[in-house]
Amino acid sequence: MSIRAVFFDLGGTLLVMRRDRIISKILSDAGYPIEVRQVHAAYYRVEPSWLSTYGGKTMTGEENEEAYRQLDAMTFRLLFPGRGAGEADRVSGLMRGRWPLVEKTVPLELYPDAIPTLERLKDDHYILGLISNAPSDTVKTIQSLGLPRYFPIVVVSGVVGVSKPNPEIFRIALKKAGVAPSEAVHVGDIYEADVLGARNAGMKGLLIDRDDLQAERDCPRMKSLSEIHAFIR
Repeated sequence: MSIRAVFFDLGGTLLVMRRDRIISKILSDAGYPIEVRQVHAAYYRVEPSWLSTYGGKTMTGEENEEAYRQLDAMTFRLLFPGRGAGEADRVSGLMRGRWPLVEKTVPLELYPDAIPTLERLKDDHYILGLISNAPSDTVKTIQSLGLPRYFPIVVVSGVVGVSKPNPEIFRIALKKAGVAPSEAVHVGDIYEADVLGARNAGMKGLLIDRDDLQAERDCPRMKSLSEIHAFIR
């Protein structure tokens, strides 16, 4: 069956990850100097474990926020292994509390290949959608980037109460698009959430691996979104 719909993850796929820059600034300002690249590497290492605990759960907005605080705490403990759990919990609370203020100082930035790829897919009449593990206020970010003109379907975990890799979040998107799983692909940068989650929903998963760090993965992999047409024809 031919592909009719293409779904995308947001952060790390279309949107340059501001999280790493935000957390680096919050920690450094709080007396824990750390570089952006170190933050990025730490999140990359802890997310699979975090997803195994929280990714498949149905959660309220409050529970979703607590899950992300736990992710921050896990990352802090990896970055500063000599610190205790109590300190990690305190600092993760600080990170969540300071996030809205610091976020305003870090500009939104789409990857250079994002808009040209979306334009081409739209011109080719694919149904496009976003499936993002993120708090509910991410909807405002999506709007500020002008992405709704490409994405009639937006599914955010903080809104629907379920996160990738739970197949239910993909089923919600498929239902909105009105397509069968075999008619859709999902593109994302996290193997466990995006590729395995899509597979478990009966979809094809494509891994965007911009830094060529995941060559061992058993899935289609691309370094640029511009390569996507080779995988959906």
